[in-house]
Amino acid sequence: DGSSEGRRLDAEGPIQQVHVGFQGPGQAVVTFMSWQPGIRSVVQYGVEGQPLSAEAQGQVSTYTSQICPTNRESLNAPAIGEQMVTDAKLAELLDTSDVLPEDSVAYKVVEPSEAWAKLSEGCIKYSNPDAFYQAPYIHNVILPDLKPRTRYSYRPVDSDRTFTFSTPPAAGETEVGAPLRIGVWADVGTTLVSQGVMQALKRWQPEVAILVGDLSYADGWSPKWDIFGTLMEPLMATVGHLTVAGNHEIAEGRQQGVEWMYRYPVPYRASGSESPLWYSYEMGLVHILCIVGCYAPTGADSAQYKFVEEDLARVNRTKTPWLVVQFHVPWYNSNRQHYEEGYKHRQDMEALFYSYGVDIVFNGHVHSYERSYPVNNYMPDACGIMHIVIGDAGNYEGPALPWKDPQPGWSAFRESSFGAGAFTVHNDTYADFEWRR
Repeated sequence: DGSSEGRRLDAEGPIQQVHVGFQGPGQAVVTFMSWQPGIRSVVQYGVEGQPLSAEAQGQVSTYTSQICPTNRESLNAPAIGEQMVTDAKLAELLDTSDVLPEDSVAYKVVEPSEAWAKLSEGCIKYSNPDAFYQAPYIHNVILPDLKPRTRYSYRPVDSDRTFTFSTPPAAGETEVGAPLRIGVWADVGTTLVSQGVMQALKRWQPEVAILVGDLSYADGWSPKWDIFGTLMEPLMATVGHLTVAGNHEIAEGRQQGVEWMYRYPVPYRASGSESPLWYSYEMGLVHILCIVGCYAPTGADSAQYKFVEEDLARVNRTKTPWLVVQFHVPWYNSNRQHYEEGYKHRQDMEALFYSYGVDIVFNGHVHSYERSYPVNNYMPDACGIMHIVIGDAGNYEGPALPWKDPQPGWSAFRESSFGAGAFTVHNDTYADFEWRR
């Protein structure tokens, strides 16, 4: 069934896919999955090297989703990585002859060679008993009263595995000689390249990481979320992440962001937002605004725009002088892939960003690396925003080519390769960004 692959990945006892995120000030959220009912949503934790004397109780949830493998080209014949959905595997789900009587309107005999053609508008038809994926039990546990910039150990009580992570500095706090390093990556997937990029990012030892959309590339084949969660656990269980949704969470596979919302909680309530699709978070000298961008209305009368405007107006630039925004689809991209997809979003919000002095925008979507000069309305501008596209973390669609020629004047550097980055804030006037292929 749709959950069997996730079960086979569970080689570490009843608890898997452990990862850490953030909620309000002094709070982290530990998320883990279990296929067994009755596993407790309880985490024990304490300062690293000390007993796990604190205990937090959380909540458990699950969901179902219709199996809609809309991205046949990449699921069935990826540019890199293993074939995820074979003709035979899809035919097995589509064929109902072993579970339904012949006079049922949903009775079908399906051969592998015809499987993809038998999908109903890209989905296994709802009348098929095997049309729906059942997610594991998803446990979310908020750890309260955490000290800033402290290493904590934690363990789900029904697991024999212990993990450690660092809390970021409190908003406005900085320490001479101890800059805040934030890992940056996007468009990850589950290939060996994805795994290699994850391991490289872990070696950098960032205190926090942002993932700028397109996490698992499940594309309607929901068990792939379980593969992603297991594969990325070495990093995501030890470095707290702030994520946003990309097209592979929203549109591909008709997921509408549901699976991402259940599995990767974000601090939207703590930042005064009414939706996980837009929120903000403060750490050290950084205020980061995280939005879904052009996968929701962006005009001045939209809920997204109103939150962005209100959030930017609240920023105290004395306390958090660095103003960073992450959303998936770039405004500035000189690759022919996805060229100008973010045009309307840029028209709607660039002047707003400029007026509040946004420093850096991080994007994904284009599977390459590109950094702009400070720019506004396509023109280099010393007071403009630096845009960094970093959708090169290894997903199965491969690097994006070709580039548009000549290279635009606003584009400082571009390369079609794989990699990740680190944004390091040293003080209120100096920060640096490093990309490594």
